[in-house]
Amino acid sequence: MTAPAASRSESACRVRDAALELFAEHGFDGTSLQQIADRLGITKAAVYYHFHSKDDLLAALVEPAFDDLDALLGQVEALPADSARPRLALQAFTEYLLQHRSTAAWMSRDAGALTRPAVWERTRQVEQRLDVLLTSGDADPLARFWTSVFTRAVSGAILDQPDADEQWLRTEVAELGKHLLSGYRAARRRQQP
Repeated sequence: MTAPAASRSESACRVRDAALELFAEHGFDGTSLQQIADRLGITKAAVYYHFHSKDDLLAALVEPAFDDLDALLGQVEALPADSARPRLALQAFTEYLLQHRSTAAWMSRDAGALTRPAVWERTRQVEQRLDVLLTSGDADPLARFWTSVFTRAVSGAILDQPDADEQWLRTEVAELGKHLLSGYRAARRRQQP
């Protein structure tokens, strides 16, 4: 007899929560499935029941965050390509970071997790989409540089303030975004002959 779906999903959530805690403490590479099982007081087989490998567990941990970011960016992509689009893309990225602060904070610091396919491939896709949204589709080293500046500045500002009020962060990041976008436009003008 198998466990009801609700209790399986509750158990899987507990495993994901424990994994996130341990990944944040010891890194993806420094955490074993046995440590996750020990943290929960269950057997390693119980962890395997939900996740066939540590990579499967990592994918389950990051997919909800990436799925939410995909949806937010999709809303911006559906809008007309105009001068408001970069600002709206930064707002979408800000909302993603606020909604998934603990996962995003851990991922940004864990080189072991960042190199795994579940994270690496999705991160590359997000960066490509942000390149188009933030720099109006300019596909050159300057645009890629500024996309990196945008994402790192915004994520650093939010993730380095774990206890800050969300509305205050939205306001401050919106102001930061204005300055960054102005900086990109000035850099683009400097590149013109």
